[in-house]
Amino acid sequence: MKRVAILMIACMFVWTQATPASEASASDVHGHGHAMPPGGTMLPSPETARDVLNATGRHGDWLRIPVGTAEIVTFVVYPDRADKAPVLIISEKDQPMSDWMRGIADQAAGEGYIALVPDTLAFLSQDARIDAVRKFALNMPPVNGNIASMTFSAERIDLGDAAFERSQQGWTDAINLLNTRLENHPTLIALPPHNHMGHEGIGVMATAEPGPQRGAERPCQVGSLDCKADGYLAGFNSARSTLARSPVRSQWVDLPVGSAKLHTKIAYPPGNEKAGVIIVMSGATGQNDWQLAVGDELARQGFIAISPDLHSGFGPNGGNYDSFEFPDDVVKAGQRISSEEAMRRYKAALAYGLKLPEANGKSASIGFCGGGTRSFQFAVEVPELSAAVVYYGTGPTEADVAKIKAPVLGLYGEIDSRITSTVDATTATMRKLGKSYEPHVYKGATHAFVQYQNLGENTAATKEAWPRTIAFLKEHLK
Repeated sequence: MKRVAILMIACMFVWTQATPASEASASDVHGHGHAMPPGGTMLPSPETARDVLNATGRHGDWLRIPVGTAEIVTFVVYPDRADKAPVLIISEKDQPMSDWMRGIADQAAGEGYIALVPDTLAFLSQDARIDAVRKFALNMPPVNGNIASMTFSAERIDLGDAAFERSQQGWTDAINLLNTRLENHPTLIALPPHNHMGHEGIGVMATAEPGPQRGAERPCQVGSLDCKADGYLAGFNSARSTLARSPVRSQWVDLPVGSAKLHTKIAYPPGNEKAGVIIVMSGATGQNDWQLAVGDELARQGFIAISPDLHSGFGPNGGNYDSFEFPDDVVKAGQRISSEEAMRRYKAALAYGLKLPEANGKSASIGFCGGGTRSFQFAVEVPELSAAVVYYGTGPTEADVAKIKAPVLGLYGEIDSRITSTVDATTATMRKLGKSYEPHVYKGATHAFVQYQNLGENTAATKEAWPRTIAFLKEHLK
């Protein structure tokens, strides 16, 4: 894994108020003399887009938009905001999805837009694919109903009825025009660039992480950058050192799943008592050190934690998560892992775990981001599950909810409209069908708040959410 070390001097939570073009300061200019857009974003070039994607503080996701019997594979990046957002559909005229368009989408999300980049379909024209995505986007819960498209060519940025030079100045002018037209003046959270992999790197707003220390871990507060608070999850920056000096007994196994081998880490609790089995489900950024530290903490709390590497076999030359060189390569590989394949792999891991001599026969799932969504779906697919914990993931359809038997705990950050915009509907459906669902939305907390505990209200949210999680799991798995 290529190391990414980002040293941020100011460890503070940064809020920025996007300013309408008509109010932009004349002094807000780029180093080459071009006015910067309100959010201060840049127009990546085809050559620099990969750097943007590998260093961004946002992470992309994948949608499959139905068109008849086919699907448009679509990359999506969400802004960090509490309210609903407008959509910007970004494409290169008559060209398939590219890293360049995806890098531009990342910057558009920095301006407060839900940015969608559709791939091509052989039978769809440029206008038809944009129209199909537009219709789909209108039904997305975090969308405020305002949608625009931005099409790139060799020389122009085309908004349909207005065109601009393909340059930083043109990008600035195009964003300013869209902000005015779509009344896009959000309060945003600006997350600094960081290494999503959490593997041999330093994360958001980080200082250097300490190396392994002899003896007991020193006292530490939740939200600290360089240590793990006792009884809580490690933060993004302290995950690696936490694993390095962990007292937890663990092992790696390769589980056969069809023709694949599912690389899986199992962490065991102390003592000789039988324990409940928890399947730990990762998000779009894969099985990084932080995800493995989740399993480590669950074992410390008395559970058998099983952490499958969902990217097993999807890496370069059929490798696993650790075969990827760059963060964005993991994200791109994720679009090849279908929901059906993810469920198949997690079921295989659970079946293995329940056969362990240390297992007490009870089981649960816990997931974060996309893993949170899969944890909810796992409760659908595995009715004998004892409990499911969902960190900032979305709920299943009503037809699927009807199949759930396990109690579900949901934990969400307020500054995450992509997810929180779905919570009320999920709550209503679960209650309508008589299911046990306990949702909590933490004021001022962001997406991934237990990972980036040092940001703003994330510390307070973590202090409440993690003890609640452990109490819930102990109630249903002991």
